[in-house]
Amino acid sequence: MDIAVHRERIVPIYSRVSPVVSHLIYADDQLVLLRPSMRGMRELAAVMEEFGQLSDLRLNRDKSKVYFSNSCTLKEERALELGVEKGDLPVKYLGVPLSVNYAKDRDCQSLVNFAQRRVEGWQAAGLSFGGRIELVRSVISAIALFWLQSIMVPLATIRKIEGICAKFIWHGGIHAISWEQLCRPRKEGGVGLRSLVSVREAAGIKLAWRFLQGDSLWSAWMTSRYLRGRNFWVCEIDNNYSVSFKHILRNRPVLRTAIRRRMREGGETDLWLDPWISGQSLLEILGPQRDGVAYRGLTCRHIIRGGVWRPEEYRFTAPLGEEIRRVRITPTALSDVWIWAPPGRSEGAGEFRFSSCYDLVRPHFDEMEEYDFVWGKGLARKMQLSAYKLVLDRLLTRDRLLRFGVSVPDPKCVLCETDNESIGHLFFQCHVA
Repeated sequence: MDIAVHRERIVPIYSRVSPVVSHLIYADDQLVLLRPSMRGMRELAAVMEEFGQLSDLRLNRDKSKVYFSNSCTLKEERALELGVEKGDLPVKYLGVPLSVNYAKDRDCQSLVNFAQRRVEGWQAAGLSFGGRIELVRSVISAIALFWLQSIMVPLATIRKIEGICAKFIWHGGIHAISWEQLCRPRKEGGVGLRSLVSVREAAGIKLAWRFLQGDSLWSAWMTSRYLRGRNFWVCEIDNNYSVSFKHILRNRPVLRTAIRRRMREGGETDLWLDPWISGQSLLEILGPQRDGVAYRGLTCRHIIRGGVWRPEEYRFTAPLGEEIRRVRITPTALSDVWIWAPPGRSEGAGEFRFSSCYDLVRPHFDEMEEYDFVWGKGLARKMQLSAYKLVLDRLLTRDRLLRFGVSVPDPKCVLCETDNESIGHLFFQCHVA
């Protein structure tokens, strides 16, 4: 394919500023990107035939499709020239719908159907409360995580899936504990499930982090296509940007709170615009003042001498100079890099962790005072969940059922038949219990 592009038999889709991407390969699948001329279609068919003759690996035309942009004309004729069927977007690949636009709720209906089929296949009546929670965590949440890290799943779809999970956990009955509370960590009064809304936000942060690393063809293409020499941290969102790049730019405020600059020579760090000083840039610290013109276009290398900061050479104030000196320098010939260092966690190797990213974006609550009593090692799993409902006052006693509007034959305790059945009565007052 590269030879065909080099000999101009095939003209790939590219611009003057972006890398040439003629084809992408994943396992035994290949995605070819080219301008849809009749000649290009014929040449691509010829290249595929030549490849088959040399390698004995033939193109399966029954499993292949060609997709055209909206501006392309004579689509059927061009597809016929290639000898494969014309397809329509969105197309499903590895179970996920791919499209050039935002994924719509109807595009993600298969994910909702998957969750619904799963819970219908599980015998909820024969499972304990803890068993239903584990199935949601290990199956439905895991598949949803794969989708959320691949595309931007609409919030409407996420709400449907969470509704299916909540209904399954409570076996279609009264939801004694809200889904939002179940999705809290155990120490904060939940059972450790993950909120899919927060997972969606964390997946967006992960996408922005991968772009910032700049070590992939995708990142290089996006940088050259959209930034075009502008700084990532101050680039404004343009309506002409792609869906994914807009999503990346919107996640910058949260991303910058979780990263730090590992300074080496300082040549790749913009002195004025990059947030290299405790998550802030000089532009933010000093403001868009006239003196900032003197720093623009400079890198941090200009204030490093012999592996030591020299902020006084540019007349920085003493407090700012001290803040700059706190930024650690690792003298080496390698480039400056961004490292993952969210608040409350040590920098370590600086590698990205989705768990810490999720913890960064999820809602936080006060710690549960009864945590050790509920989740202590001395209790069996079933007893832990019963104790959990107890401390939250969520056991479905008869007085609570009446508050929910459920008709009960008699509100009195079934054991002593003297006082109304409540948590306080059952655990502390009933002489029979």
